[in-house]
Amino acid sequence: MKLAGRSALVRIVPSSQLITAHAGLVLVRELASRLGLPELLDRVTVKERRRGYSPSQQVLALCETLIAGGDCLDDVALLRGDAAQKRLRGHALPDATTLGRFLRRFSLGHLGQLNRALDELFARVHPLLDRDTVTLDLDATYIETHAPVGSRQGARGTYQGKVAWHPLLCFVSETGEWLHAKLRNGHAAASTGASGFLGECLRRLPGKTRVYLRADEGFFGQRFLTELERRSLTYAIGAPLIVSVRARIGEIGEHEWQPSSYRAGSEVASLAWKPKTWAKERRFVVRRDPLEPGEQLSLAGSEWHYWALVTNDEERSADELERWHRAKANVENRIKEAKLGLGLDNLPSQRFHANWAYLLVTLLAFNLLTWLKLVALPAAERGSYAKRLRFRFIAVAGSVGRSGRRLVLRLQAGYPLLADFLRALDRIRGLARAPA
Repeated sequence: MKLAGRSALVRIVPSSQLITAHAGLVLVRELASRLGLPELLDRVTVKERRRGYSPSQQVLALCETLIAGGDCLDDVALLRGDAAQKRLRGHALPDATTLGRFLRRFSLGHLGQLNRALDELFARVHPLLDRDTVTLDLDATYIETHAPVGSRQGARGTYQGKVAWHPLLCFVSETGEWLHAKLRNGHAAASTGASGFLGECLRRLPGKTRVYLRADEGFFGQRFLTELERRSLTYAIGAPLIVSVRARIGEIGEHEWQPSSYRAGSEVASLAWKPKTWAKERRFVVRRDPLEPGEQLSLAGSEWHYWALVTNDEERSADELERWHRAKANVENRIKEAKLGLGLDNLPSQRFHANWAYLLVTLLAFNLLTWLKLVALPAAERGSYAKRLRFRFIAVAGSVGRSGRRLVLRLQAGYPLLADFLRALDRIRGLARAPA
């Protein structure tokens, strides 16, 4: 059978027609408008003069760039050249130089204003979501820079031989929201500043919500555990296999091990233990997995791999707690999404506070996509990551024209998700508008 095809020699000419490759940004802007986001962002007094672009216009320009797939400030040029989006938006976007200058104006006080705006934004989102219980996944990650050592404020050498920052992050497990972020220098330990950060996270949650918290062994320590108990949080924190922990595990009797749901041959045990330097006894849960056939024994001759956690949950069984804590690993996927899907694998400025502001803007862009999934898009998209959402609902071709006195965004009739797109827009417009 012979297949007919067109010649690869296609003539390309410029067009004056208003065409956009990112028609789905309309959904993002409509959602931001319904939540009253521009008014909240304009409370940040980072600009000394009123002329030019407002704080909200510059922050939302960065958000649109990241959501559309940009990786750096220079990528705003593509959206800046999109005349159709300019018509829909009502104004042009600032150029990369202007955005860089805007970020460099941020001081610690301006960051506080931006965080308070985010506090209010979460308060406006709460009525739209079910928050009977909230599970916080706390973690830290390295954001590497390849600039010369000392050229970026806060970037320090790490034990891995990289020069990086080490921000503290918190995500909501049930909804996938990125609740809070704090930039720290590369020398900061995982738990540095965690107690104060926890208080800031809790301020973004409804007062009567029952809160659970999961974290890895980087947050293991009596001081942080005491803070969690003071705030009446139910927690499970990974425990490092230091000498004292290993010694206590070695005292567990064979009759105390129970089958684990992790995999065949795995077992779990629960024990109460008070390390010498601790003021009180706490519950530890330990899982052990048999070595795979052919796997080399440890120097101690052990035939098991061990994992441990400490918790104040006395209601669930050891296997239930270990399985629940293991689900915390999904936070790594969300961090990966922020880095590879929304440009967080690089911070753009030499100044520490500018990069902190950029981190919070990335958090905002991440959450606008997340809230779009939760309140407007089909339920089947709840598990979709940024790349999939961008391909299906953001990177949509359309043309802009007028009908009478109204702007009209025309999407291709053959667009397979047209009905879902229109329903999402109707759901957003059906939301109660946030007070000014």
